[in-house]
Amino acid sequence: MHMASANPSPQRPSSSLTGRRTLPRGSQALPREQVAADQKRRLLRAMIDAVGEKGYRATTISDLVGRAGVSRKTFYEHFENKQECLLATFDVIAADGRMRAVEAFRKAEPEGLQAAVEASIRALFEATIDNPSAARLNMVEIVAAGPAGIARRELAVEEYRRFVRSMLQQEAGDGTVPDAVVRAVVGGLSRILYSRVRHGRRAELRQLVPDLMRWVTCYRPVPASLVAADEREILAPRPQEALVKGGRAPGTLTSSSGGDLGLLRGMTNVLRSFALHSQRERIVDAVANLTASGGYADLTVEKIASEAAMSLQTFYEHFKSKEEALLFTYEVGHARGLALVERAYAAQTDWPRGVRAAIGALMQYLGSEPAFARLALLNMLIATPRTAVRANAGISEYLSVLEPGFEETSEHRKPPAITIEAIGGGLSELMYHCVMLDRVQDMPSVAKHATYVALAPFVGPEEAGKVASEPLDS
Repeated sequence: MHMASANPSPQRPSSSLTGRRTLPRGSQALPREQVAADQKRRLLRAMIDAVGEKGYRATTISDLVGRAGVSRKTFYEHFENKQECLLATFDVIAADGRMRAVEAFRKAEPEGLQAAVEASIRALFEATIDNPSAARLNMVEIVAAGPAGIARRELAVEEYRRFVRSMLQQEAGDGTVPDAVVRAVVGGLSRILYSRVRHGRRAELRQLVPDLMRWVTCYRPVPASLVAADEREILAPRPQEALVKGGRAPGTLTSSSGGDLGLLRGMTNVLRSFALHSQRERIVDAVANLTASGGYADLTVEKIASEAAMSLQTFYEHFKSKEEALLFTYEVGHARGLALVERAYAAQTDWPRGVRAAIGALMQYLGSEPAFARLALLNMLIATPRTAVRANAGISEYLSVLEPGFEETSEHRKPPAITIEAIGGGLSELMYHCVMLDRVQDMPSVAKHATYVALAPFVGPEEAGKVASEPLDS
């Protein structure tokens, strides 16, 4: 969970990131260790300001030393490079944010669980509102650091997840809340924060606190059937599993007929349109595989052409750039996944089981397409601003199956409007976690808990647990 700090008190880990002061000179000079600590604080503060103003990629070491008032030599005495400085800044802000959330919860705990949860969320949101530059760094720009930034984000999520677990386990039936449910709650809160910070809508956060408190606490008590389930269990294959696989989707390098479309390269008397189709499929597979293995930063047009066994001229006949090829690859895989989800949803007789079937179809599809799953859930978010916008919009398109839930729910149980957006963040976090653990093929095993996360706000924990525990083909 990315939490921004605002004007922390002297006792907090990020007290070093506030204010600027001139160090005393002469006989009143500070000890060397204190001077070094102050220099580091100023560099971290400079990173927050620079990234908040121009973004991580555009920030240079010259920017940092200029803002901090130190020499380039001093910078390298503290950090090996710009990325290391960013990660250190992220750590301090995240630690302070967690401390604020915990302190607010404990202070309000005598008033009851709901009051304590609301106070904790409010403390987190107030910090984001008061210090937008720190919020941008921790929630938006950290992924620009690539794999190292993503890994650091995972550590922060894990730390905050422990705190959320302790909140949810109070009055949680038998006292246990599955890890997947806790992770989904953290993911939902993160998505709300991320979208408001990214689009300059921080002022909305205060108004959302009561509704998000209702959302967070709606998962209690967790049914015993769900608690007993092992979220790491890999679902057994079923005869109809082939119906929800993507066929020739990005990254498989196989066709539904088992043939090799690459053979068309050496054939003559082939329809021009079919040849163009073959070339695009090879480009799509090349982009998916190369991006999954090396990341977008390492992707080049030359590598794509080589992997697809074609000339650069042929590549440019289809796409203007590697970004355009990446976006097209995403659209191919996303369209197929969306079609499978809609088909699975429509085949069910009622809404809750339609949601269960839709989530199962999506998880099975992504599990069968690990290269595309990594591209869609990770690489699209960090490649370019344009791809990040498309990836986030794609998440919302899958969530359309949840909208009938408001009509299916009785008035006294009807959840707040923010619920679907929060659920989307939760489900994304569960799938993203599978990618980070290199367990994409195991993604179907998350379907049960993901279904519970999607349904509980609408039908209640008990009914959601019942539907989530049913076989997909029931």
